[in-house]
Amino acid sequence: MTSLDTLLTTAEIAIALAGFSAIVMVMRRDKDGQWAARDVDRFHGMVVHAVFAVAFCFLPRVIDVVVQDMVTSLHIACGLLGVQIIAHCVGVMLMPTTDRMGYVSLLFGIVVGLLQFTAFTDWGVQREMDIYLLGIIWHILQAGVLFVLLIWVPKSDKRD
Repeated sequence: MTSLDTLLTTAEIAIALAGFSAIVMVMRRDKDGQWAARDVDRFHGMVVHAVFAVAFCFLPRVIDVVVQDMVTSLHIACGLLGVQIIAHCVGVMLMPTTDRMGYVSLLFGIVVGLLQFTAFTDWGVQREMDIYLLGIIWHILQAGVLFVLLIWVPKSDKRD
């Protein structure tokens, strides 16, 4: 499987997760049609993570049109992905609805973002594509976790 095939397959997974947002729209509203603030943030996060995953799957090819060197294009894409992941994590950490478990995931995200810079700077890294895919997969996993959190019915909401 080539790196382009891997990125396209990853993009398809992210698009499928974004498609699940319609299911969430139907399932998660209260009786009066309102959403809890935490659920709104989770929904937005799910869609944002899926969109970023798709965008970053195609970014190296877009950069390659200008640079015309795939290795350099991948280094640039790693740097941009690292900046985006770190900025995203810091922004979500500042949200009032972020809980303790969210911080654990976000701290892991910051590590993944910093790892992107090792590929961007070519600091002893030979597997740029693997590191880049790790960043995209982090976005997909985040979207998946947020989807599960949205559809999970708390024990307190269950009736006998």
